[in-house]
Amino acid sequence: SAVGYLDPFVLLDHFGPIEKKPNSQGTPPHPHAGIATITYLFEGSNRHQDSYGHDAVISAGDLAWMQAGKGIVHAEGMNENKTASEIVHGLQLWISLPADDKFIEPDFFYYPSNGLPTFQHQEAKIKVLCGELLGYTSPAKSLSPAFIYDIKIPQGQSVELPIAIGDTCGVYLIDGELEIGEVNLLPGRMAKLDTENEILSIKALNHSRLIVLGGTPLEEPIVVNASFVMNTKEEILQVIRDYENGEMGSVKI
Repeated sequence: SAVGYLDPFVLLDHFGPIEKKPNSQGTPPHPHAGIATITYLFEGSNRHQDSYGHDAVISAGDLAWMQAGKGIVHAEGMNENKTASEIVHGLQLWISLPADDKFIEPDFFYYPSNGLPTFQHQEAKIKVLCGELLGYTSPAKSLSPAFIYDIKIPQGQSVELPIAIGDTCGVYLIDGELEIGEVNLLPGRMAKLDTENEILSIKALNHSRLIVLGGTPLEEPIVVNASFVMNTKEEILQVIRDYENGEMGSVKI
C-alpha cells in the first residue's frame, strides 16, 4: 500500500494503466469487513458485483463506494462481455470504519462522475470525491470523517488548500512532478504532512495529477488479516468464522 497508514486510511492501491482484453477476467469473489472500499477510475471501466445484489459498471471518473461493515463478498471486472480491449487505470482506497460501525450492515453506493463537484481554484482543477473543500461537498458519505480530492495542476503553477488542524493529510502523485515545501514528489509516491499545517501549498514542476487525502484520525487500534480490518484479534476471528460459515453470502459469476 502506497498510503501506509494515514488514519483513517489503511490502503491505497494504484493499478494500471493496464490493457484489459475482451476475454480477460478481473478479480474473482472475495470478502471484506470493517472497512469502506473506494474504487475510482482514471481510464476504462470496471464491473462491481456483490453478495447483497448490487451490480454496477463503473466508468472513468465514477466512484464506487462499498461499505463492507460486518462482511460482504464482491467481485471486480468479472464477465463484462466486452468486444474490444481497453486501458484500465485507477485507485482503490480502504478507509477503516469507526469501532462502533465495524459490524454495520453492508451497502454499496455508485456516484457518477457528473454528480461529483468539480471546480477551478487558483490554477488547479479540483474534483471532490469525498468530504468538503471550499464550499464544495461530495455526495459520498464516509462513516469515518475523510476527504479525497482529485487535482490537476498545469506545469509551473501552484495551488494552496486549507487543511483543518489535527487532520491527517497526504499527497499521492499519479503523474507529473510536484514541489511540496522542500520535498520533490515523483509519480507513485506519497508525501505526508504534519497535522498542525493549516495550508497545503503545492507547485507543479510538470503538468501533474494528484490525489490529496486524509481526515480526522480515529486513533483506534488496527488489526489486519488479508481483506479484514478490525480493532481486535477477536473481531478478526469472528469475521473469518462468519465468512467460512457463509454468513457474508456469495456472488454468482
